[in-house]
Amino acid sequence: SAYILNEDPDLVYMENMRVILYLDDDRIVNITSNKGRYNKVTYDCFFEENVVASDGNTKIFSENMDLLATENTASIYNNVRLDNPEGNLLADIVNYDFNTKNFKVSMFDGETVQMQITQ
Repeated sequence: SAYILNEDPDLVYMENMRVILYLDDDRIVNITSNKGRYNKVTYDCFFEENVVASDGNTKIFSENMDLLATENTASIYNNVRLDNPEGNLLADIVNYDFNTKNFKVSMFDGETVQMQITQ
């Protein structure tokens, strides 16, 4: 379900939000959340509550994800867990740049990021 407020007609508020990304490297990423917002002008998406993103190989779980088409980035935050066949990661914030394909992983309070890498 979705609705638009008169005071901000560019934003679409949604329940059970779902976005499918078709990336240049032929991966398909499915992102779902309990609720969120979509900006019809900038194409930016803001996912909230029980966010799950998966490309079939890697799964990311969090409470929030900002997918910013205007910056070609994704910011995943609040109880982030990344599960991948090569390892697992727990962090407060994971930022991803779609141009460079680089991740920046950090904690809100400067504590050490918990990561398990398996070979």
